[in-house]
Amino acid sequence: MKIRYKKKYLILTIFLVFAFIVAFSVLSGGRNSYEENTAKVKKGAIQSTLEETGTVFSKRVNTFYSDMSQRVKVLNFSIGDKVKNGDIILTYENSYDLEIERANKQIEAITALYNETVKGADFQEISNLRLNISTIESSLVLAKDNLEKIKNLYENSAVSEVEYKEAENNVSSLENQLQEAKNNYDLMMQGVSGNVKKQYEAQIEEIMVQIKILEQKIEQSSVKAEFDGIITELNVHQGSMTKTGVPVVEIQDENSLGIYVEILAEDAAKIVTGMPFIINAGNNSYELKINRIYPKAESTISELGVEQKRVRIEADFIEDMKIKIGTEVDTVIILEEKKDVLMVDRDAVYEKSKKEYVTVIEDGNEVEREVTTGLKNDDYVEITSGINENEIVLIEY
Repeated sequence: MKIRYKKKYLILTIFLVFAFIVAFSVLSGGRNSYEENTAKVKKGAIQSTLEETGTVFSKRVNTFYSDMSQRVKVLNFSIGDKVKNGDIILTYENSYDLEIERANKQIEAITALYNETVKGADFQEISNLRLNISTIESSLVLAKDNLEKIKNLYENSAVSEVEYKEAENNVSSLENQLQEAKNNYDLMMQGVSGNVKKQYEAQIEEIMVQIKILEQKIEQSSVKAEFDGIITELNVHQGSMTKTGVPVVEIQDENSLGIYVEILAEDAAKIVTGMPFIINAGNNSYELKINRIYPKAESTISELGVEQKRVRIEADFIEDMKIKIGTEVDTVIILEEKKDVLMVDRDAVYEKSKKEYVTVIEDGNEVEREVTTGLKNDDYVEITSGINENEIVLIEY
């Protein structure tokens, strides 16, 4: 009897221990799982952002084309070389110098003939004055064109005020020189027969027009850098022929850089100039400001082949940023930011009947509460009413 009683006691004891272990395992496992699926309501800062891939670009780019097929006589630089303003990148084959020399010989012949015909006036000096006036007029036209370019660059913050003033002063100086040259010419021509004057003037004017055209062709027969920069594209080599419509040389300014992104049109409507523009390049992060928003959306095709309307957004580089032209970097545009607000994990908020709710854990029980929300991003949701700081809410994955 005693042995049978001990056996029953032992079986009962084993059963109770087993039941305790199972119950503890279930309760413990459930609690751990429960804790893993909850989050605490907290205060902090929340941002609404747009993330896109940005591309580094130069705000000053000169691309030179050839309007006909020409042979490159001299090539002074290679792709990747740095150039200074005024450097001659390449020269095409031409015979314009010989044609100008022939035109000058024609002027000498007219001068000799005039001196035989007219007494009391030195036609050589008259010819020189007319040539001087013509040269100054040509320089003035170029200076005014340059001033217009510089003005546009200055208004877009691409050149300094000093460069702009220098261009203005150059135009003013040439205008003064032209007036002085015309005054000298008028004094020299006093006393010369009107008919003779008109006859020889017509001949000399015709030749000067030819010379002016040839000088313009000489300018076009070489490619000059219009600012300090780097050669980023070069599609010829010495002795080769250019192709019409294909860029010959491209120069970009490494010291005038920016970054652009192309944003979906509906997102671009939320963006204004001055918004923070964050660049993440390798281990470095920079905060810029949006400087330009293009007024027109352009059609693009996404990687999935879907047509989209996108707007270009640009930000200018700040000092000490060393990123190569054409580099693609991760960017973040901060649309809105709020600090010291209540927020919860985004997966804690769910919608039902066009209202938003969270499930609050109260004394181990799940209690559904309606909430009102504010700013949202991929991770968190701002809560403006319905729950309090430090409460525990259930996360729905």
